[in-house]
Amino acid sequence: MTEEAKALFILPHYDFYDDEYFELKKLLEEKGIRTEVCSTHASEAQGRFRKLVEPEFLLQDVESEDYDVFVFVGGEGASELHHDVDIQNLVNEICTERKLIILFDEAVPILYYANVIDGRKVTAPEHLKIELEEGGAYYTGKGIQKDGEVITAFDHRSVSDVAKEIFKSLKIEQKANDDL
Repeated sequence: MTEEAKALFILPHYDFYDDEYFELKKLLEEKGIRTEVCSTHASEAQGRFRKLVEPEFLLQDVESEDYDVFVFVGGEGASELHHDVDIQNLVNEICTERKLIILFDEAVPILYYANVIDGRKVTAPEHLKIELEEGGAYYTGKGIQKDGEVITAFDHRSVSDVAKEIFKSLKIEQKANDDL
């Protein structure tokens, strides 16, 4: 990419997976990708391991054209996002605009509730398999699954692989000795 890429992290207000957010944010920023974070509430979002993140703005204020990458952080709290109409509308815009969207573990069903999962290959924890397949997805159970501009990740152990896919999609060069 010639101009600076921007990534938006969408956090559940409570019980998101700290590692998915903090590790991926660090990897993206090391490659020059500017990151911002939003949530459904203006107060600090709390991770599973009690780390706090101050959202820069509310989800309802997100404009999809302002970002190149959208990261939906997982964790048990991500289920609060499944039925959120603002989330569903945003995901539809992202998919329509063919922007890069990443969903980790418990956030993957957002694709189902936004009605954009039919025919896609996805991965997520095993307990979500039936729900995802009911929406028409092809469940792979892999650590990471890329289907067009949609990247789904099984859990936090896939962070470095997700980062590599983001860099590849944005055409950001990686050195042979990069330790992701």
